[in-house]
Amino acid sequence: MNFKNILRKSAVLQIYFIFALISAGAGAQETVELQVAVPPPPKSIDASPEASGGLKTSDGKIPFSASRDFLIEYRMRSFSSKEYSRAVAALFSDFENAVGMKIGRGKKGKVGLKVYSNSGAGIGTPKPLVDAVIAQLERRGYKKSEICLIDLSRRKLRDVGFLPRVSALRNGAVDDYNGSPVADLESGKYYDKNWYYDNPLPPKTYRHNQTAEAVYDPELRKSMLPVPLYYGFDFWINLPVVTDMEGLGISGAIANVSVWNVSNNERFLNSPANAPMAAAEMCAVPEMREGYLFSIMSLEQMQIAGGAHFNAGVCVSEPYVMLSSDIVALDVMAWNYVNKHRTRRGFDIIAPMPPVLGYCEQLKLGSANITDKKRRLLPVR
Repeated sequence: MNFKNILRKSAVLQIYFIFALISAGAGAQETVELQVAVPPPPKSIDASPEASGGLKTSDGKIPFSASRDFLIEYRMRSFSSKEYSRAVAALFSDFENAVGMKIGRGKKGKVGLKVYSNSGAGIGTPKPLVDAVIAQLERRGYKKSEICLIDLSRRKLRDVGFLPRVSALRNGAVDDYNGSPVADLESGKYYDKNWYYDNPLPPKTYRHNQTAEAVYDPELRKSMLPVPLYYGFDFWINLPVVTDMEGLGISGAIANVSVWNVSNNERFLNSPANAPMAAAEMCAVPEMREGYLFSIMSLEQMQIAGGAHFNAGVCVSEPYVMLSSDIVALDVMAWNYVNKHRTRRGFDIIAPMPPVLGYCEQLKLGSANITDKKRRLLPVR
């Protein structure tokens, strides 16, 4: 199968794009007020980066082809806030040197940070990492109020610590992350009804007494894409966490961009036959790729078994923070580290290589061949 044109030619797996400007619906309770805009229609829905002229920031800087060929690693002496600040400063600087361009404020004046909080309290994107990334963006011209954290559930964002507790709100706390707004996608406020992903998997709402018509109702199969929200950023940065996952094999950089970034995602989580292709196709949506800058993956805490439900007994650590625009390369690294620790703990390894990596590779979203990468291990600063 030619995955390069899968978004145009697939008979059953397809992304429906109907372009119209509609008024934003009312947000759910406790949602922040962020302006979102429906993007204009693209010239093509070809999945390959070449079809849209390469992946760039909104100002036409830092082409994807120039930034996905290397993987920068920083070996951590500890996971303290001070060490994260050193690491992220070094990663940003080395990225800019590698591509020969500076990260700077664009015309839209906003940045998105896709964090991970879906395992709830216990494991999530490390807050010191998020703080360090915000600090580097502030040094490059952004205010905290212009840097938006994004994930699915406001409750889980609150559990992980990206939002204050409800008790703190009652005492007058501002419902944001230290001055940065937080967008919860499950509120529905950041979707447009005409931007969604669809495939033939039954909806998670399936019940034994439902009719076939209800099970395969196309409205229930839709996974809404937050294109309007992301389209309002100069660029966005992916900050994933590594766990194992039945549907994909590995939940890391790819999952954080795809299944942890859309509504109605539960139908993919336990479906090894369908989830890999669905995740790859969602990652390939040109309007979601357009402003993607890079991913920073901390290995401070990885869960090697049990899926997305937090289990401290199967959490491990490696002393690295890695930066790359290549979500495939990062997940290959994550897969190798997870298998290393699964072997040590007596678990079966995840084998063969998770199919989602191959599908993303064929869609030209990255390379699973780590030896092709220009790996740069930065000296401790």
